Amino acid sequence: MSIAVGALVGARELDKETLRLLKKLGFETLSISFWETLGDSDLDSLAAEVQTAGLEVAALSIWGNPLQKAETAEGWKRLIESASRFGDPFVTGFAGRVPGASVEDSLVSWKALFSELLELAYQNDCKGLLMENCRLGDTWKQGKWNIAINDDAFNLLFSTLDNERLGLEWEPCHQVEAFVDPVAQLSRWLDKVKHIHGKDARVDWETLKTFGLFAKRKAIHTTLPGLGDTDWHSLCALLEQGGYRGSIDLETTSSSFFEDIEGKVKALSYLKACRH
Repeated sequence: MSIAVGALVGARELDKETLRLLKKLGFETLSISFWETLGDSDLDSLAAEVQTAGLEVAALSIWGNPLQKAETAEGWKRLIESASRFGDPFVTGFAGRVPGASVEDSLVSWKALFSELLELAYQNDCKGLLMENCRLGDTWKQGKWNIAINDDAFNLLFSTLDNERLGLEWEPCHQVEAFVDPVAQLSRWLDKVKHIHGKDARVDWETLKTFGLFAKRKAIHTTLPGLGDTDWHSLCALLEQGGYRGSIDLETTSSSFFEDIEGKVKALSYLKACRH
C-alpha cells in the first residue's frame, strides 16, 4: 500500500465547503490542528462533517506548551478522549518545556504529564501520542516551547518514558534548518516516526556564507515539498522499505492552508510522484 498524501489544516478553516474542496483536489488524508487551546470547539460536529467528506483523519494536533499552559494540556486530554470519533488518528503536539529550562531539566515535568496522557490514551483506545520536532527557536539549554527537538533529545525522552504508544511526528524542514541530513535522521528513527508533515526548507548558501546564520537576511527559507533541499524520493523509499503505514500531510508555509492552493496542489502531485 502506497503512502497516503494529505493536508494539515487548522480546525478554524474546516467546514463543509473546504472539506469538499480538499477531497476534490485529491488530498487523501487530513490532519486537524489547534493553536494552544481548543476553546469552545465542537468536536462532535467537526467529526461528523469530516466523516461526511470522506477524508481519513491521520492526526489531531494541538500546538503549544503543555508544561506551561493548562489549556494546552487540557487540549491534549480532550483530543485523546475524542479521537475515536474521528476514526483512528494519532494525537500530536509539542512535548512542551519548563520555560527557560534545559531539555534535561524539563524531563521530570514532561514525564509526569505524558505518563498521565498515555494512561488516558489506553483508557480511550487512542492508538498513539506523537511529539512534533519543531524547535520554535529552542535550544538544548533553554527555550519555551518544546524539548523534542533533535537526536539527543529523542534518545533522552524515549529512555525516560519507553512506551509503545509514544512516538514522533516528524518533518524534514526542521532538519534542513538545523543542517541535519533528513533522510539519515529518518533512518535512525524510522521505528518511532508514525506521522510526517509535508514541509521542507531550502538553504541559500551564498547568503549564508556572506551574512551568516543570524543576520538580518534569512539564509534558510521554508518551502513546500519539491522546492526545498530534501530528497523526497529517497525519503519515501526509506519509509516504504520500513513498512511505514502513516501519511504525509502537507503543512502550509503561510497563515492559511488555502492561500496559494495551486502551490499546494503542485506539492501534492510531487509527493504522489515520489511514491513507489
